[in-house]
Amino acid sequence: MRIRIFSFLIFVCLISCKKPEILPNKFSGTWYDTEYIIPNNSIIKINKDSSFSYRSRGCDWRVLSKGNWKIIGDSIELNSTTSDTCYKMFPFVECIPFGKYNGRDLSTIPNCNPKDDASFAIFKKEIFYIKNDSLVYKLKASSNCPDTLRIAYARTQKIRK
Repeated sequence: MRIRIFSFLIFVCLISCKKPEILPNKFSGTWYDTEYIIPNNSIIKINKDSSFSYRSRGCDWRVLSKGNWKIIGDSIELNSTTSDTCYKMFPFVECIPFGKYNGRDLSTIPNCNPKDDASFAIFKKEIFYIKNDSLVYKLKASSNCPDTLRIAYARTQKIRK
C-alpha cells in the first residue's frame, strides 16, 4: 500500500512540475547598421544564450568584438569579454576632436604587435533600447560625442547606393 501511495505522489509531483517558459527576447537576432556616414557595414548579433558578437568593416579596416549581454529594464547592456588574439582595441563609441588624438594604442594582449588591420571594439556597459523597430544606442556623456549623433540598427540591411 505504501508503494502505491508513494508512486502516486511521485506521479502527481512529476505532472505538476512545469518547465518555466522562456519568453522570446525582443533584442535577440541580427541587427544591421542604418546610418550611411562612411562606406561601412556594422552588424550586432545578439544570441539567446546571453552572448553577442559585433563586426564592422570598411574600405581597409575591420573591427570585431564579442561578449555578454544582460537585460536592464527595457534596455540591453553589452559588455565585451577579453580576446586571446592580438588586436588594437578602442571603445565602441568615442568622439575625438580633430587634432586631439593622443596616439596611444591599446592592445588586447600587453606588448603584442597586431599583424593585420583588425581592431577590437570594447563594449563597456553600452546600453541599447528598441524604438520603432530599431535598436538604438544610448550615448554616454564620457564619449564626448554631440547629442545629435545617432547610432541605430535595424533587422534588415540598408540598401547601398
